[in-house]
Amino acid sequence: MTIIRQGTAPSLTGMIGGIVIVERYGKMYMRRAPQRKVKNSWSPAQVLHRQRFSLVNKFCNLFKRTLIPQIWDYEAQKMTGYSLFLKANMAAFGPDDTLVDAGKIQLSTGKLPFPPDLKAGRQLVGSSTIDVNWSREMTLKGFRSTDELMVISAAEGSYSELTATGILRKNLMGTFELPSLTHPATHIYLFFASKDRRDYSVSMYFEI
Repeated sequence: MTIIRQGTAPSLTGMIGGIVIVERYGKMYMRRAPQRKVKNSWSPAQVLHRQRFSLVNKFCNLFKRTLIPQIWDYEAQKMTGYSLFLKANMAAFGPDDTLVDAGKIQLSTGKLPFPPDLKAGRQLVGSSTIDVNWSREMTLKGFRSTDELMVISAAEGSYSELTATGILRKNLMGTFELPSLTHPATHIYLFFASKDRRDYSVSMYFEI
């Protein structure tokens, strides 16, 4: 079915003769409609890819209303923030429907610098208090000094809410309490956010 939208700039969307017409970001695109395959026609490799995609998609849905509109939509240019988030996290999942490397999960992205020598760990064994520290950066100037450290704790496929630690880039150190989870946290993801929450750094993984 083809839909004709009326207005100051009429447009077409839909399918005509096996060609799909879509409008994205004010531009019209045409592509050949995919050929449907019956379930039993998929090759083993295609089945594994579909399983992997399904798992990553399920993972991304956990953050559909939180991280993606808050962080990833700002960085997306030629695709949606959701698509960019999904693409960035494909490498963390294996073709056999499993998370193979939690360290490859990317919960944040952006242009802010992340201190290359930042260290994070529990204050005491079993404690929920985390100590962090890093050295002064060459790029530490002006309003960048007020970037705030953010944290998400994780365990057994569960992720906490995005939480501000109250620690600023200029502090070079600090302590914060782990965001609560149903299971004891095994690792955390840290990243910086600008004061106006429009810019972010990439996230970094730390075992705790």
